[in-house]
Amino acid sequence: MRKLLIAMLIWGTLGATGLGQFTLGLGTQITLPALAGVSLRLWATPSVGLEGVAFVLSGGEGRVNGLLSGRGLARVASGEGASFYLAGGASALLPNADILWHLCGGIEVFLPFAPALALNTEFGFAFNPDGWSMAFGLGIHYYFGKP
Repeated sequence: MRKLLIAMLIWGTLGATGLGQFTLGLGTQITLPALAGVSLRLWATPSVGLEGVAFVLSGGEGRVNGLLSGRGLARVASGEGASFYLAGGASALLPNADILWHLCGGIEVFLPFAPALALNTEFGFAFNPDGWSMAFGLGIHYYFGKP
């Protein structure tokens, strides 16, 4: 209960200062061929945002591996029900902490029958110590507030 009160106090303080006018999206991001993780998107303004993604992978022999990803988002075009954005950041492959850098473009479409729900597809490039590769992903997010 105490943590909830602290969170509400912080949220109210941010709202009173004008810094709480962000949009929060919770969902999943899938990087093909087979990685799926929990995604948290925070749009600080209608054009600038951040995203964090956590994947959990089974490594066989009882090992559990993972991937943590953080990146910046920039909406460069927005229309009625859809937008185009650029995303760039890095992912850490665990437990070795190998870094994978990525840059991609994405299209996000808001569903007309559920305006808080958005589907996205992404395409671009990734770079790791072995060289360049293609990146492709899909996602779905539920937005709390107006995206």
